[in-house]
Amino acid sequence: MNKLTRRTALGLAMPATMLALAGCKVTTATSMGDMNQADLDFVTNGWNLVHFNIAESELAQSYATTPAVREFAAKLLADSHLAQQAFDPVIQELGITPPSELRSDLRIRLLHIRLDHGLDFDRSFIDDQLASHEEFLSRYDMMKNTPGQNPKLLALIARATPRFQSNLNTLRELQRMMPPAGPATGPLGVTLPPPPPGLPVYGR
Repeated sequence: MNKLTRRTALGLAMPATMLALAGCKVTTATSMGDMNQADLDFVTNGWNLVHFNIAESELAQSYATTPAVREFAAKLLADSHLAQQAFDPVIQELGITPPSELRSDLRIRLLHIRLDHGLDFDRSFIDDQLASHEEFLSRYDMMKNTPGQNPKLLALIARATPRFQSNLNTLRELQRMMPPAGPATGPLGVTLPPPPPGLPVYGR
């Protein structure tokens, strides 16, 4: 059975939000040149993850409670801006137009984390960033093993990968340091019942 993650729960519980967030902005990379679809897909998702990391790290400067989380968020913010500065000239040179808006699942996660406070925010931030860094590294592994990928993109991502791996290691350590979450609460502070037996829960 698949784990029920906070992100999965959001996707199931907030369809109206997804519709409300849908707009006319572009959420995928495009090219007028000869870039293959796999390259464009990586640029789309790389752009999304870097900009998502920037947005959550900026929030953490005022929302995070744990000093170690705030410190990591400041480092991640600096790392993400460096990645953006390296990323943008390469895709411009290749004639790629990046997205102009985050994909819907990341926009929903940004909306949701703004509702968290205290240690709940810290846990959500760590969960989100674990998923973001794992996705980036997974997409790079897939990209480098796919024939025909653009060598300039491959070289760019290869240089960024050690920083993502280092951050992922730090996030796992931060997750181990966090105190366990208390029982979930609903409106007016009512404690919600536990999940049915046998249904694993990760995060919140």
